[in-house]
Amino acid sequence: MTPKLIQSLKGYKKSDLWHDLTAGLMVAIIALPLSIALGLQSVPAEVSSRGIQFGVITAIVAGFFISALGGSKHQIGGPTAAFVVILFGYLANPDIGVLGLALAGIMAGGILIVMGLLRAGSVMKFFPYPITIGFTTGIGVTLLIGQIKDLCGLNAGGVDAIEKIVSYIINISSFDLATFGVGVLGLLCVILLPKVSKKIPAAFVALIVCTGATLLFNLLGANVTTIGSKYGDIQAGFFPIDFSTIAQVKFSALIMPAIVIAFLCAIESLLSATVAAGMTGVPFDANQELVGQGAANICSSLLGGLPATGAIARTAAAIEHGAKSPLAGMFHAVFVLIMYFALMNVVKYIPLAVFSAILISVAINMSRFPLFFKLAKFGVRDTVILLITCLLTIVFDLTYGVIGGVAVTFVLNAKNLKTGLKIDRTENTFTLSGALFFLNANKLVDTLREVLTDYHELVVDMTNLESIDETALEKLVGLQRFAKKQNTALRFVGCNEKTEKRMTKYATVL
Repeated sequence: MTPKLIQSLKGYKKSDLWHDLTAGLMVAIIALPLSIALGLQSVPAEVSSRGIQFGVITAIVAGFFISALGGSKHQIGGPTAAFVVILFGYLANPDIGVLGLALAGIMAGGILIVMGLLRAGSVMKFFPYPITIGFTTGIGVTLLIGQIKDLCGLNAGGVDAIEKIVSYIINISSFDLATFGVGVLGLLCVILLPKVSKKIPAAFVALIVCTGATLLFNLLGANVTTIGSKYGDIQAGFFPIDFSTIAQVKFSALIMPAIVIAFLCAIESLLSATVAAGMTGVPFDANQELVGQGAANICSSLLGGLPATGAIARTAAAIEHGAKSPLAGMFHAVFVLIMYFALMNVVKYIPLAVFSAILISVAINMSRFPLFFKLAKFGVRDTVILLITCLLTIVFDLTYGVIGGVAVTFVLNAKNLKTGLKIDRTENTFTLSGALFFLNANKLVDTLREVLTDYHELVVDMTNLESIDETALEKLVGLQRFAKKQNTALRFVGCNEKTEKRMTKYATVL
C-alpha cells in the first residue's frame, strides 16, 4: 500500500500546482466557518471553552494528514457533522471528558490503521445500504434538533435529542426575536447563495452578513449572543494532550467510544472517497485510506483536535474547483492554519446563531430526506431496516442504531443467507439464480467489472433471480452508470415485474 500522494506526484505539472493551490484556498474558506461551527456544537460549554479551537485544529491537523497519507486522490478531511452528536455525549460524560475523548481518538486511530493493514477496507463494501442511509438521516435529524437552542436564543440544555426537545418546550419563554432574526438571515445566505452559484462560499458570506447585523441589533439595544459574550477572547494555538491526569482515566469507558469513532470514520471516509471516485473516475485504495485516516486521528487527538473523517461536501468542492492531487487537501490545511492565527481576534464578534444556521443547512443535506422517503417505498424488508436504524439513532445514539439495524438485517435476510447467489457465464451473458442482496452484491459487481471493457455490451439475465434488496440495487445502478462512461452497455433482462419496477425507480432516485 502506498499513499495516493506519492502516486499523484508522478508526472505532476506546474499547472497542476496552481489548480491545487486555488482549490485548497477555496476549500479552506468553506472549511473555516464549518470547523468553528462543528467545534462549538461538539464541545459542551461547561466542559471546555475551547470548542472553536478544537474544531479548527481538527481541520488543520487531520486535514493535512488525511490528504498526505490517505488512499484517495481528492479526499478532504476534517471535523464532520456525523461526529457532532456522539462527541457531545462523550465529552458530557464525566467518565470520558476531554482527556478521555483524546485517548479514545488515539485508540480509534490505532484500530483504523490495523483495519487498513488487515485489508478490512474491502469488508466495508458489504455494509447494507439501508443502514447507511438510516443512521445518516438519524444523525442529521439529531443535529438539526440541536441547533434550535442557539438559533432561537433559548436558555435550554439536554444531551440527547429527547432531552433537548423537552428542554426547548420548558424554556420556550426565553425565545429571543433578534437572535432568531440573525439566524434566519444566516440560513437564507447558506441556502440561497449556492443556488446563485456553487462557487460562492455561502457560509463565509453568512458570517460576515450576520456579524454586521448583530453589531447593528446590539447597538439598538438587543442582546444577541456572540462568541465573545459567551466564551471571551479566543486565543489561537495548539493544545497538546496533557497526560498528567491519565491515572484518573477510566479506560473501560473508552473502549466503546473508540470502536464507534473508528467505525464511523471508516464508513464516512470510504463513502466520501467513493463519491470522489464517482465524480472523477479515479479509483481509490480503501485500505490505504483507512491507514491515513487512522494516522490523522492520532495526530489530531495528540495536538488538541477532535476525531475526523473525510468530508463529502468539502471533497466535492475541491474537485469542482479543479483539485489535481492530494496537495489540494494539504494546502487547504495550511490556509486554514494561516486564517486561524490571523482571524481569531475578530471571531469574538460573530453571533452563535449563524453557526446554527450553517449546521442546519449541513444537517438538512446530510439527512437526505427525499432519498430517505423514496427508499422507504421500495419494500417492507428494507423499509423496516431503514426505519429501525434511523429511530434508534435519534432516540438513543449511533451505536444502538447500527447494532439494531444489523441485527434486523440478518434476521430479515435469513432466507437469502440460505439461498445464496449463483452466477453462470456464457460469453458476455451472465445468468443469475438465487437471491441478490447485500452480502453477495459485490461478488456480481466485481465479476462484471473484470470484463467490462472487453465487450461493447454485457447482459445480466435475471430470469431465475428470486429477490433483490436495496444494497444490490444501489450497486447495480452505480455499475450501470460507470459502464456507460466506459462506452459499454449493461443490460438487465428477464426481470420479473417487481424487480424491473424497483430498478427503474432506483435509477431515478439515485
